[in-house]
Parts: sequence; structure tokens; C-alpha cells
Amino acid sequence: MNQNIAPSAGEHDEHVAPLTNEQRLMMRRMRDCPYPTSYTTVVRLELTGRLRPDVLAAALDALAVRHHALRSRFVSGPDGRARQIVDAPRPVRLERADVSGAPPAQRAEATRLLVDRLRGEPFDLAAGHLLRAALLRTEEHTWQLYLAYHHIAVDGWALRVMLEDLAALYTACLEEGGAAGATPAPAATVQSADCARSQRTAEARARAAGNIRYWRSVLAGQTQVIHWPGVSPRPRDFIGEGAVEPVRIGGDVHRALRRTAARCGASSFVTVAAALAVFLSRLSGQRDLIVSVPFFNRSEVDARAVTCLSGPVLLLCEVREEETFATLVERTADRFFDGIEHAALPVTELLDTLVREDGWTTTRTPCAAIAMQSFGFDEVAQLPGVGARLHFESVHVALTDLVLNLTESDDGIDGFALYRRALFDSATVHRWMREFTELTAALARRPDLPLEQAVPAPART
Repeated sequence: MNQNIAPSAGEHDEHVAPLTNEQRLMMRRMRDCPYPTSYTTVVRLELTGRLRPDVLAAALDALAVRHHALRSRFVSGPDGRARQIVDAPRPVRLERADVSGAPPAQRAEATRLLVDRLRGEPFDLAAGHLLRAALLRTEEHTWQLYLAYHHIAVDGWALRVMLEDLAALYTACLEEGGAAGATPAPAATVQSADCARSQRTAEARARAAGNIRYWRSVLAGQTQVIHWPGVSPRPRDFIGEGAVEPVRIGGDVHRALRRTAARCGASSFVTVAAALAVFLSRLSGQRDLIVSVPFFNRSEVDARAVTCLSGPVLLLCEVREEETFATLVERTADRFFDGIEHAALPVTELLDTLVREDGWTTTRTPCAAIAMQSFGFDEVAQLPGVGARLHFESVHVALTDLVLNLTESDDGIDGFALYRRALFDSATVHRWMREFTELTAALARRPDLPLEQAVPAPART
């Protein structure tokens, strides 16, 4: 991936800014990554109704006008520091195809080829314009809108903002008589560059220094490496070709986890993270584990900014088999909420310090991660006369060994485990996820028994 080298203007220019802390971490990880599409995300909006493709195209163009990150370049300046540079607006690339009259097999093949192309075409950060789209008509009133974007410009929080704004811009354009009559979209109040500059004020730097001291006190002497069974010696790299395994926690178990969370002053997420910690502890034999938790890191000021501000909270999970699940949930909640309070920092500097001063062996983030979102995308993406459902296309690069990506709803918790194929085979991960969900159900039913009694650990060979 070309992340170099165009000399940039000085940062006094309003269209030139440093990177956010989280973008800096991503740039570092991309330098070490042999997969040029590792941070490309492809989502699919299934649109049902009387869609106006011309209006949708105009709304996409207006979206790139509104949010500078979608038309920014990320380049290295003469001093070697990366910067984001906002370019003038230009139309968003939108491919269109109609296979509504084709046989089902031909429609499926056209869809597969389109997704593979979107997912397999790297973004050139130095060229910018990090949003591409494709609109595939599959039935008379059914369309598939694919959005491909780079994570350095759009994190998970920003995706929701982007979809909400796309719907609003489509509506406004439609009300003004269609694409030709649309008035230019105003720029968002807070842009990616504003977020980066706010992280570099004297006050922000002082807070970050204090937060680094906090994290050193928590993580010194710990390890982000998980000793997976059957994986020895461990590969030096932390990134590889990925595969996915579905995960589901049913409604009854979800409700039981919520009850435990309410008793313990926690959240549903913390109870699932605690259950994952028990599972990983039994797999690895480690009593203390660090699990990476993506945190959106937003305030009221930057809640509508499209950028990347999400970074990892390094959650220390201390599993003691003689203690109850409720006790583990309480302790994990304390660690998690304290971590959020101290999340404003450049993670690159923290990792460098942990290696230099505190015995960590690598600046990579932990081997396991868990993410769970409770806000929906579908409701914000609805268009006038058009229903919308969001789908994430399969991910083919695992940025760490094992990641649980989960979504919480009234019906339960659904998602998938993304894992490195070089480390684990599909049968192993399928078994692990079955065991994890069974263990989670048992812990949810017996939160006040010691872990070793609530769910006796199986013998492993």
C-alpha cells in the first residue's frame, strides 16, 4: 500500500492536520502488515422499495462534501510525520449494474465478483478519497448498495453517522426535486482534523501523560500474549489470513447476563467479556489475561465527526477459579470503567513504553479482542419509501489471533469469531465457540457459585 511520500503543506493550512492518535496506531500497524486490504471494510445495505439511483449518487457525493475524512489523503511530510490533507470534493466512485433479469446463479456470481473486487482493491492513502460504492439491482425493487471504505477514515461509530447522514442527504435531495436540483451539503461542524488537533493541546498532552502512568501501573509485568493450546512455538507476527465462525448467545442467557450485570454495577458487555476471560483462562492456563476492547472514544463535541477515534482499551482480566462469576464481573467492570476514564492517550507511546520500561516483548496489541455494539444501523439507514438492512461482508484478514465481534439486541447476542487460519483450524474454532457459549450459559445461570463449581473445567489433552 502506498502510504508515502508526497511532501505536504505546513500544518498552518486549515486543510492540513496531524493524524489522530488512533490513526497513528493504524499507520504503524499497516507498515508491519503484508495485507494491503487489512483495513478495508465492505458493508452492504439491502434496499427494498422505489429507490432513485440518481438521487442516491447525489447523496453519496454530498456525503463526501460534508465529511472531509472521506476525501482526505494521508501522507508523510518532509519531516517523516504523517499528515491528513483534505482535497477538493469530487464525485464518489459508484459502479452500477442490473442483474434483476438474470437467473439466480448468474445473480449470485455477479454479486460474488463485485464483493471480491471491492474487498480486494487496496486504497492508496496518498491518493485519498477513501470511499467507494457499488449499486447492484438484484430484483425489480431490491438493490444492494455496497460501501467500501478505509478504517483510517471511518471507524464503527463514524459508520453510523455516515449512514444517518446519507439517509438525510438522500431525503433532502429527493425533496428538492432530485439530483439536479439539490443544494450543496454543508460541511460537518467537527472534522477529522479538528479531532487530531484537539489531541495535541497542552491540556490533552498532560492528560495523556497521566493516563500512560495509569496504564503502566496496571499492565507492568503482564503479557498480551495468550498461550494457545497446540500453538508452539508461537509465530512472531500477529496478523494473518482470517476466517470466521458464527457465535450466538440466546435470549434467555442474554437476559440472565443482564440481571447479573445490573447486580454488579456492570454492563452486558462486561459480563460477556468476563465469560470470555474464563474460557481463555481455561484454554491457556493463564490466570491473568489482557483482552483488547475497541473503544469509540467520543464526546459530545466529536460525536458527529466521521474519522477514526476508536482505539483499544487493554482490559486486564484476573480469573480466580475459587471466586464467583459475579465477583469476576465486578472486578472486570471496575477495570473496564477505569480504563475508559484513562483511554485518552496515544496508544503507540504506551506500547513503546511498556516494551522499553516494563518487560513487554512486543508493541503489538493483545492476542484476543472482543467488541460488542448495542446500537443498530438499520433504523438510521432508512430512506423515504425504501427499507434498509445493513450487512457486514466477510473479513479475510485477522489483525490479531482471535476476535469476537458481537451485536446485542432484544433477541440475544449475535456475531462471529474472526481467527487466524495459520494458528487454528475451523473444527477447533467451531468447538471453541460451542464451548464458550455453553460456558457463558452456565455462568449466567450460576453467578454466585465459585467458577470451579459453576462450570467444572473439562480435562484437556
